[in-house]
Amino acid sequence: MAAGMPAAVPGRAIARQRVLREFVGLASVVVFLLAWHVATRLALFPEGFVPAPGDVWRAGLHLARSGELFGNLWATVVSAAVGLATGSAVGCVLGMAMTMWPRVELLVSPLVRGTYALPKTTLIPLLVLWFGVGGATNIVVVAVTAMLPLIAYTVRGTHEVPQVLVWSARTLGTPAAQILWRVLLPAALPQILAGLRVALGLSVLVAVSCEMIVSNQGIGKLMLQYGEQGSYDYLLAGLVAATLVAWLADIALRALSNRLLRWHEASRADSAQA
Repeated sequence: MAAGMPAAVPGRAIARQRVLREFVGLASVVVFLLAWHVATRLALFPEGFVPAPGDVWRAGLHLARSGELFGNLWATVVSAAVGLATGSAVGCVLGMAMTMWPRVELLVSPLVRGTYALPKTTLIPLLVLWFGVGGATNIVVVAVTAMLPLIAYTVRGTHEVPQVLVWSARTLGTPAAQILWRVLLPAALPQILAGLRVALGLSVLVAVSCEMIVSNQGIGKLMLQYGEQGSYDYLLAGLVAATLVAWLADIALRALSNRLLRWHEASRADSAQA
C-alpha cells in the first residue's frame, strides 16, 4: 500500500463489526428463547417432553441452591480440563515430532488416521478394565479425543511454515531443538490454537457423554438421572449449565489466542501494506 494512504479497514471499523457480530449473536439467542416460549405456550410439543424456558430456569435455580449443580459441574470441568490439557500437550509434541522426524510420522500417522474417526466412547469398556469406574476413565477418553485434532493441526501448521525460514536458521547454525522452539512452533501457533478450540468443544462433549455411561458424578450423570425420572426441566438445566461453561471457556480461549497472535496479525498487516 502506498505511503500516506489510510488502512483499508480502520481499527474503528473493525471494532464496529465486532460489536455488530456480538449483537447479532445475542439477538439470535433471544429470538430462539422467545420462539421456544411461544411454542410451549401453544402446546406445539408433546406435553411434558419440552418444558418452558421459565421451568428450566426455576429448575436450574433449585439445583444451584441445593449445591447439586455446582458439585457435578465442577467434576465435569475437572475431567474436561485435565483431559484437554494432557491430550493437547501430547498431541502438540507428537505433531512437532512427526514434522521434524519422518520416522516418527511413519509410525504414528497410521494410528492417528485409524483412530481419528473412531467414536471415543467405544474405548470406555476397555478403559474401565484398566482404570475402573470414575474420573480417570473420563480423563483418558477426553485426552485421546483432544490429542487427535492437536496432532492434525500441529502437522498442518508446521508444514505451512516457509522452508526458507528453516533453511536460514540451519545456515546460521541453529540447533534442531532451537529451530523447533524459535521457528516452527511460533509459525505454527495459529493452527495449533485453532486445533485447541476444536479440542475444547469436543472435550466438554465427550466428558459429559462419558459421565452418562460410566461415572458416579458430573453433569452427564445428573442429566441422565433426571432424564430417567422424566424431569426434563432439570435435565435441560444441566445441559444449559454445561453449554454455558463451554461457551465461557471458548471466549477465554479466543481472548488468549488474540493476545498470543498479536505479532502474527501485525506481520500480516505489514505485509499487506508493503
